[in-house]
Amino acid sequence: MHGLLRDTTVLAHAVHLTDDEIRLIKERRAGISHCPTSNFNLRSGVAPVGRYLDEGLKVGLGTDVSGGYSTSMLNAIQNASIASKVASMTNVPSPALRDTSHSGTVANSKQLVSPPTTPPSEPTEEASSSRFTNRQLPIQTLFYLATLGGAHVCSLSQKIGSFSPGKSFDALLVSVLDEKGAIGVWGREAKCDSDLETKRKKLEENLERFLFCGDDRNIQKVYVQGCLVGGKLFGQ
Repeated sequence: MHGLLRDTTVLAHAVHLTDDEIRLIKERRAGISHCPTSNFNLRSGVAPVGRYLDEGLKVGLGTDVSGGYSTSMLNAIQNASIASKVASMTNVPSPALRDTSHSGTVANSKQLVSPPTTPPSEPTEEASSSRFTNRQLPIQTLFYLATLGGAHVCSLSQKIGSFSPGKSFDALLVSVLDEKGAIGVWGREAKCDSDLETKRKKLEENLERFLFCGDDRNIQKVYVQGCLVGGKLFGQ
């Protein structure tokens, strides 16, 4: 391999990997850039991202605009969700993941909610118990792929990818209220003046609104390494 496959290597697409290739990528700690928009546009196929997560591979989202048609990470998130749904419809889950009491549901839903929270090189009980293969990826996992997952792929997770202390402050200030201009997110239902638990649930709901129905009109401020560099309110 002449040292080409290593922990800083980013492999795009990874739609048709063999078992041996998966094992080699994990052994070399290389990362996979999942580009669902391009894969759909070129009819390349659907990458089994759920399996890669279960195998402990580093996975993030990419756009590959030469094969796709959008540089938007929101678009990549949306198509990654669709790709996982296609995988769930066209592949039969293993018996261990089936719920014998309710058809079409999962017995232990917690297994499918928690995304990987540590690099594959640092496995935990939480990561090893997760099962994403041939399942629709939950919102938390899609958000992980677009943020910390990508940081792991680029071997930059110690510096970016989350709001952990000591990392660069890279962030978006987002509003899903109607008055911000993007009425497709149903902003009238976004406000909440109830108890803390209800507000928490509403916050998660609003994140989903933004990821699937939002666009640049919802982005009020863009911060890169703590500096305000864009957004609708930039320069005001």
